Amino acid sequence: MDNLKLLDDAKKEGVTLEVVNGDLRIEAPRSKKHWLDKLQPHKQEILSHLNGEPSSEELAELPQECIERYQPFPVQTLPGPVGDFVRAAAEAIGCDPSFIALPLLACFGRAIGNKRAIRLKRTWMELPIIWAAIIGKSGTHKTPGLKIAMSFLQRRQGEAIAQHAEAMNTFEQEKAQYDRDYQAWRKSKSDEQPPWSPVEPVCERFITGDTTIEALVVLLAAQFDGLLVFRDELAGFFGSFDQYKGGKGSDKGHWLAMWSGEPLTVDRKSGDKKMLHVPRAASSIVGGIQPAVLRNAIMQEHLEDGLCARLLLACPESEPVRWSEATVNPEVEAALGHVFDHLLAMEAAADSEGNSEPFPLDLSPEAKEVWVDYYNRHRAEGAELDDDLAAAWSKLEAYTARFALIFELCTWAAGDAAAATQISEDSMRSAIELSDWFGNEAKRVYGMFSETEEDREQRELEDLIQSRGGSITPRELTRSRRRYRGAGVADAALEALVKAGRGTWTVSSTATNQRREFTLTKVSTAVTVTDSPESREIDECVTVTTGTSPATLTNNGHDPDAVKRLQGEAGAGDQS
Repeated sequence: MDNLKLLDDAKKEGVTLEVVNGDLRIEAPRSKKHWLDKLQPHKQEILSHLNGEPSSEELAELPQECIERYQPFPVQTLPGPVGDFVRAAAEAIGCDPSFIALPLLACFGRAIGNKRAIRLKRTWMELPIIWAAIIGKSGTHKTPGLKIAMSFLQRRQGEAIAQHAEAMNTFEQEKAQYDRDYQAWRKSKSDEQPPWSPVEPVCERFITGDTTIEALVVLLAAQFDGLLVFRDELAGFFGSFDQYKGGKGSDKGHWLAMWSGEPLTVDRKSGDKKMLHVPRAASSIVGGIQPAVLRNAIMQEHLEDGLCARLLLACPESEPVRWSEATVNPEVEAALGHVFDHLLAMEAAADSEGNSEPFPLDLSPEAKEVWVDYYNRHRAEGAELDDDLAAAWSKLEAYTARFALIFELCTWAAGDAAAATQISEDSMRSAIELSDWFGNEAKRVYGMFSETEEDREQRELEDLIQSRGGSITPRELTRSRRRYRGAGVADAALEALVKAGRGTWTVSSTATNQRREFTLTKVSTAVTVTDSPESREIDECVTVTTGTSPATLTNNGHDPDAVKRLQGEAGAGDQS
């Protein structure tokens, strides 16, 4: 139907149309009453037109957003032993490198804890808190990736539990002796001081799977260094927010505070201490989740409350999984273990009263210049995004700083830097490159949850073909999924991909018939990296192009005066 022509014809016949209280009122002369029946089926579209909304025909002509293909995780941004381990572990397991790298970043966040912070200016410091979610269907090796990345902290946790068990044995013996000595002291009615009461030892905790706020605060209050919450399936974590509230409030607010390492106070009805206070409630989170669960159970509820915006997301495409004899070289594993040992052994600073507090690392002048250019560029990009993506974009500023802190300390712990007293330009550039990758990945993942059912089925079909090596015949597709078993369904689905420019047909002749095979269009896997004095080794399958320098970005649409203003403000803050 051509709505405009229909409306013009109706008006020529004396029909009047107006919007009254949000509804469409149609009035026609007695001899033209047939127009009421003629216009009724198109009432909603006419109402939208009169309200200034685009028609369905106009919407159909608009360019449709296409979910970008997954770009390789930038392993080259990771410090030497970290990148070496990620490459080796991903090859040994047969998973995407992001399934190793994201959990490792969260583990580094716990290893550093509250002992160090990056200071961007006097009033802005960031702790290395990481919330990471790896997204993949069953069979994509999410769990093996999580486990191998978590193994370093898991090993430390096992040692701490064993040490605590020994300490408890000693404590119980000392407590029994104390009870005897105390009873004897009371009977003696001596004027001397009572015997010394032993203090029950506390087990140092690196990891917890308990996600109730009260239980978590008990652990955080007992140690300065924060915690890592590890859930193999994050769906249970998000579902636990209101589990013990009985409809009276939510734990979401407490969790959002922990992403920033803010103070947290919880009042309890039971326990020795009725009120627990944590000055810096730093808690990193890591786990896996399936795409459908993220879309249905999480994205709908937590887009608006800011929780999803705080998650670093990685949702790689499925790749063919084949047997490999590859394992992680013990020397590579030992080198990363050495990094964890040094990070965990760091000591915090102390305030004037002797209380532990983070030691701040300022930016070097070169790193500050790179940061300011990034900040202005990133802010300009965020202004062009919708509300949901803009929220995630704003959190990436903090993550960029946190990455720079982690990279600087890992470089120091690996023995590649004399001291970790400030953030270097190299660490900041690598952090920016990694943050940009997470920004693009957030666009991909958020786009998946706003796509139509048809678009989703088409994307999942591409993912299936990709997992089979990039090619498939209609017969193979029919055998691989039930939905394509109807007559001509597989051909039609593949033909739709061809029309969308996502692949091509190849026809080959055999002795008896012709074989039609669909092949996905190859996507460039170019990775943009920034210039740095030290280029890192990158797999040969990845094409590397040199990115635009920050100075060029500033001259191409960003306000140079804004850069100078921020530099001045930051410089003033450093002097304070």
